Amino acid sequence: MVVRLSDGTLAKGFSYDFVAGKPAFHLQAVHADGSLGEVRALRLDDIHAIFYVRDFAFDRTRRYTPDDAPRDPTQPPTAGSRRLRVRCVWGEVLEGLCYGYDPVRPGFFLFPTDPLERTYNLERAFFTRQAVSEVDLTAA
Repeated sequence: MVVRLSDGTLAKGFSYDFVAGKPAFHLQAVHADGSLGEVRALRLDDIHAIFYVRDFAFDRTRRYTPDDAPRDPTQPPTAGSRRLRVRCVWGEVLEGLCYGYDPVRPGFFLFPTDPLERTYNLERAFFTRQAVSEVDLTAA
């Protein structure tokens, strides 16, 4: 996972105890060479987003085609999901599917469908309320 902290910094690693409803979790850092670093306790109040990625060294500048995508972004939403367009406070916009979006909850998961540069490496993202400047529930 790649964690975007409220101060704009990023932390990369993995966690065995992240639960969306819990106020804190631990992140085991992973360095660029693959070695393990320190374990940090992170509070949900101090993060903006958690990105569950396939590869830490993914090249976001490479341009992808629909044939490269691991899933078809044109597929209709599955039962119980809805399409959302999320604008983050740092300017990034992601579109995807969300199950059970509720603006009162501390956060929500988004399964991205667009843009392809993000969906190719990003399995899902968890956004906290403080990270989101706008949610478009009518995204098609």
